[in-house]
Amino acid sequence: MKRLLYSVIIMAGIGFNGFAQQSLSLADCKSLALEQNFKIRIAKEDIGTSEALSLSARTNFFPNISANGLYNRSNRKLSLLSGDVLVPVVPFSSINPETGQFDPNLDPANTFVFNPISGGMLHDKDGNPVFQNYTWLPQNQFEIGNKNLFMAGVNITQPIYMGGKIRELYRVSKLNSKISELKLTQEQNELMYSVEENYWRVISVQEKTKMLENYINLLSKLKTDLEELYNEGIILKNDILRVNVKTNEAQLNLFKATNGLKLSQMALCQLIGMPFETEILLADTLGGISLELPETYLLDSALVNRPEFEMLNQATGIAQAGVNIMRSRYLPNIGLTAGYSFLNPNPYNGFSNEFGGDWNVGIAINIPIFHWNDRAHTMRAALHEQKKVELQLDEARELISLQLKQAQFQVDENQKKVLMTKTNLELANENLRITRNSFTEGMVKTTDVLEAQALWFDAYSNLIDAQMENQLSIVNLKKVMGKPDYN
Repeated sequence: MKRLLYSVIIMAGIGFNGFAQQSLSLADCKSLALEQNFKIRIAKEDIGTSEALSLSARTNFFPNISANGLYNRSNRKLSLLSGDVLVPVVPFSSINPETGQFDPNLDPANTFVFNPISGGMLHDKDGNPVFQNYTWLPQNQFEIGNKNLFMAGVNITQPIYMGGKIRELYRVSKLNSKISELKLTQEQNELMYSVEENYWRVISVQEKTKMLENYINLLSKLKTDLEELYNEGIILKNDILRVNVKTNEAQLNLFKATNGLKLSQMALCQLIGMPFETEILLADTLGGISLELPETYLLDSALVNRPEFEMLNQATGIAQAGVNIMRSRYLPNIGLTAGYSFLNPNPYNGFSNEFGGDWNVGIAINIPIFHWNDRAHTMRAALHEQKKVELQLDEARELISLQLKQAQFQVDENQKKVLMTKTNLELANENLRITRNSFTEGMVKTTDVLEAQALWFDAYSNLIDAQMENQLSIVNLKKVMGKPDYN
């Protein structure tokens, strides 16, 4: 909340005062960057996405309840008969009481028609015996269904056993959610490194600008002294011309440094979410910082805190879950189903034009048997993927160890460089003081003074570069350790 309030105050100040100069510390810049940077905001949206997908995967453990409906209009009804039919009627006396089936030999006199003259049984043209009694079945009375069919129902499906597939998919979703959080941490770490790097670069250019201004002042003072000597006829005009050349070179370098300062400030403003035109004044100055940590502590710290390494750990879990999912394809799937449905026409009441309903409960089982070794191939692919992630984890461990050693060596080297350049600047200051005194006494030439000033300028510039490199190497060491400074 404090970060947000601070950023609002900063932006409000810009709104009222145009693009006024803002005084910011390193902590202020980091705070603004965490609130305003687009990559951080995008990473937070990714976390929201992964958390929602994790909750979605969790729902697979619970029953799936759905409602469905259907309306269908057909052109014709179904007919059980191809036309009107005469069906023989069999008397009860011709039914065998033991089997319950028709027996033509039990009571043929009351069942069939006999010729009264010959006494023989009458047959039709197809050779079938003629029964005494028939019933007429008209075709239109044996049509079923309706042109309008209505159906509605509610179904419930509950997975009972899916070979562990649902559990592993939920585990993968949780691991992906963790990876999204680690990516946010990684983006924040990278942002802190970028902010601090650009912060010190701006300070470095600011100090070089001040150094050039001091150098121009030295040349201006020397030019004034030379003009007095020239007016007295002690020196030639070419000595003044030499100083003018050096002054023009210094002013050109100052112009370049001023432009470089504006560009570096714009880069920092983009990181912290401020308008490019904002003029920022940074509160810190370059200085040496000693950071000494035991090598074993550095390695342990990096393996625990580096989000990249932890993401590979999570990826190992995802690869193992992938193997388990492929293994589940060998196992049966069992599910419980239940529902209640309504139909019109009502099949439970002679297909009458009304709704009729009934419930149903069942268990569905699917047992895979053979599919041309497809499951074996996918299992082998999952095992290769798991092995690849494990190798990447081992490689990352070695690379982090190498990065730590390189970062530590760089810090040591830059700290020594800072000490040496400080000594060189002290020597250059003393040399410049002695040379100026000697020039005042007429013991040295103008070129000696210009050379002493150039040596001072180079020593000062080298110290600024060494101090900036030292700061950046310390920032890089913290980045390699996985412990960037958020303040």
